[in-house]
Amino acid sequence: MNTIHGVLERNARKFPKKEAFICGTARLTYADMNSRANQFARLLMQRGIKKNEQVAILSRNNENYFFAYFALLKAGAIPVPLNTKLNVKEVLSVIDRMDCRGILYEGLFHPCLTPDEESSLLSFPIEQGVTDSKACSPVNLNLSIKATDVCEIMLTSGTTGLPKGVMLTHAQVSSVALGIAIEFHLSHNDRILSQMPLSHSAPLNCFFMGGLYCGASHVLGDFTPQNFLQRIHQEKTTFTFASPIAYLLAAKEPSLSNYDLSSMRVFAYGGGAMPLASYHFVTKAFHNKNFYQVYGLTEAGPNGSLLRPEEHEHKPGSIGKTPVVNMEMKVINDDGTETAPGEYGEIILAGDSVMSGYFNNKDATDDILREGWIYSGDIAYRDEDGYLFIVDRKKDMIIPGGVNVYPREIEETLTKHPDVLQACVVGIQDQEWGETIKAVIVRKEDSEVSEGELRSFLSVHLAEYKCPRTYSFVTELPYNANGKILKQLVKEM
Repeated sequence: MNTIHGVLERNARKFPKKEAFICGTARLTYADMNSRANQFARLLMQRGIKKNEQVAILSRNNENYFFAYFALLKAGAIPVPLNTKLNVKEVLSVIDRMDCRGILYEGLFHPCLTPDEESSLLSFPIEQGVTDSKACSPVNLNLSIKATDVCEIMLTSGTTGLPKGVMLTHAQVSSVALGIAIEFHLSHNDRILSQMPLSHSAPLNCFFMGGLYCGASHVLGDFTPQNFLQRIHQEKTTFTFASPIAYLLAAKEPSLSNYDLSSMRVFAYGGGAMPLASYHFVTKAFHNKNFYQVYGLTEAGPNGSLLRPEEHEHKPGSIGKTPVVNMEMKVINDDGTETAPGEYGEIILAGDSVMSGYFNNKDATDDILREGWIYSGDIAYRDEDGYLFIVDRKKDMIIPGGVNVYPREIEETLTKHPDVLQACVVGIQDQEWGETIKAVIVRKEDSEVSEGELRSFLSVHLAEYKCPRTYSFVTELPYNANGKILKQLVKEM
């Protein structure tokens, strides 16, 4: 099919009675979802939503999200999924900057999102829209929508400045889905657990869409350690994607032994490497070593590379060697030539899933997208075996005394210590050096590893100028909804 909603329509024909959207409040077949999306799309068009207009979605991981998402696609509009943790000011800022015609929101967000009387913004609860559209025809609309039309606008994490809107077409999202389906051998027999926020590109485009492409069933919900374990146990799911911290929290859940996780064939993770101590802890707790790390950028679909289960033990911290089947990756110098083994450079990616550009931001698009290649901003090297290791983001570089230091390199080394569960390294202001290096450590349970021991450990593996000057020990690190460490908050700890 040449559109994403066309895949839903195909599944409604192939698997009409199959439970496909399984939530805490609903169990819907592919035929159910397709019919309701058709009805809702007609209502949206009656209320003035036109082709190629942006419409924001604010919903948790449930049936309401997909009622809105597929209805907008069928009407030819462009969904802009929003993080449910945004405050009202941030929501309105995104709606304004993405030039949204309206917002469809789950009813519980109603008190925050009622527009003033003079606003032209179309705004109403998804549940109300689904109810109001019951008199509309459930037949497919068959509007003229092409594979090259923009399918969605996904927001970047916005860890430095305002989030940008990544424009992806139906063809580009389909390319991500197909690549993931091939690499993970997905089929209509899979039952995919989606508990990471669907406002982020990896949970939506890689793993939900990968499963949709194959006609898999989807178990939807919002993450808590107990809910995660419970849904695997009850629904016999086979596949999931989560952040490393989510797996760690689930592995620490006191009631873990009450749940049967034997149905799971794949645990995928992304947003950062899983430290070796954490990997051993989680795989032992789950009695399962089928863990895959995925690397990619929202601007690439997201699409990139994989570290497979058998590679974790001998290449910990790597993002893999071979790109996903329909992607290319290079590590290049400033002059554009590929780096030698062990030499630092920037990762660039190319493939059919690479974005069309940032919404209304040509300068930023031209900066990151050049001749079909996405310039990631990730500094990395290949080892002698060809495996890629990210050193750090360009923007996270610390410069103590005028020398470039990459925090991730130090973090990766720290987490090789058997008593270190997690590590975050940041630069803090220093009168003498300009910046100095600080390490914030989460110790393994029952460990009393000291600052002195870690200093001695690092001195064996790193040059002196890379070793942190100060250490803090904490029980947990701060994360955003995408599972990324909030380094600014770490600096303030």
